[in-house]
Amino acid sequence: MTIKKRQAALRVTIVSLLLMCLVLIIPTLSGARSRKNMIRETMPAVAMILAVDVREGKLVPVSSGSGTIIDANGAVLTNYHVLFDANTKTLHDLFIIGLFRAADREPELVCVGDPSKGMLKEALDLALIRCDRDRSGAPWQATSWPTIPVRAIETDGIVPGESVWVLGYPGVGGSTIHVTAGLISGFTGEPGSVGFRAFLKTDASITHGNSGGTAIDEDGNFIGVPTAFRLTTTKQGNEVVAAGRVGLIRPLDHALDLIAAARSQGGKSQEVAGAIVASRVQDASDGHPIEGAIVIVFKPGIGADDVDLETLDEQALVWAQSDAAGAFRMPRPVPKGQKYTVAVAAKGYLPLIETGVLSIAEGASAQIDPWKQISLQPESK
Repeated sequence: MTIKKRQAALRVTIVSLLLMCLVLIIPTLSGARSRKNMIRETMPAVAMILAVDVREGKLVPVSSGSGTIIDANGAVLTNYHVLFDANTKTLHDLFIIGLFRAADREPELVCVGDPSKGMLKEALDLALIRCDRDRSGAPWQATSWPTIPVRAIETDGIVPGESVWVLGYPGVGGSTIHVTAGLISGFTGEPGSVGFRAFLKTDASITHGNSGGTAIDEDGNFIGVPTAFRLTTTKQGNEVVAAGRVGLIRPLDHALDLIAAARSQGGKSQEVAGAIVASRVQDASDGHPIEGAIVIVFKPGIGADDVDLETLDEQALVWAQSDAAGAFRMPRPVPKGQKYTVAVAAKGYLPLIETGVLSIAEGASAQIDPWKQISLQPESK
């Protein structure tokens, strides 16, 4: 064996050891570390919205809210009340959108739009808006805005007790992005509206400014629009006093028609920019499903020899674990037009890792199974 071959074999052995370690440490990494990445990846898709009125020929910011960018051409989902003046019972004259720059920086105010040109669902307190001019008043069109993956999460698939994170901009003008965490505590209805699941209830803090923003679950899925808060009360003797606050999130399934309409208007550039990867893992010797296998898709440019447990959280793009039937489904889309290294490891089996084994074509469907099955050899064979 030449020195070059010995070095290659050593690298393979090291990578194999790393992958076997993943079976033990991935559940831990999926806590604080992946949560950190999940929030960091969501922040750029959260926009600040300033409601503006024209007074004596000047633009005057009146209030602020938040929104979620759902396509690269600048469609932003928010609350209707962010655009509505409750005192005059009319829409504000204009809105200004600010885009995320960094967690410790104020958003950059980039463009202006007319609320009346948006798609408005007043009864559900939802709106879809786009800018149509820059800050100087010249015609303008958004391109390549950061977006959040949108997957239809039905309300009845959300269970009280799940974790939720709320992102938005709570102040007028000068605030940085704000993140709060809590639990889904249940559901509540609206008289004459959409039944007993009109809102998700949460103890995560929702204020006036971050209403209209982004609520995500523990997998980073966009699940709803933080909309309002209500004071809860309790009776002490003959007095009724405030006992706490309940945040209300409008479930995303009430906005899917707005999202679909925005994408159809945007044409081809509005298509989903990635695909959910799903398949199954089986025993190569007998075809039986393997439960608990870890399947990792690494970021573009990360080869098999580059895998390092110390920076695994930064190297991994997305990962999943197989169920009792050996099936797995990645929780987030993998972007199209790239090649990816994929690793598979399970206790009692020889791990697999291959550079560039996953490639998603531009015309791929929303969910793909690129391998049909992944076979692992038992360690004893």
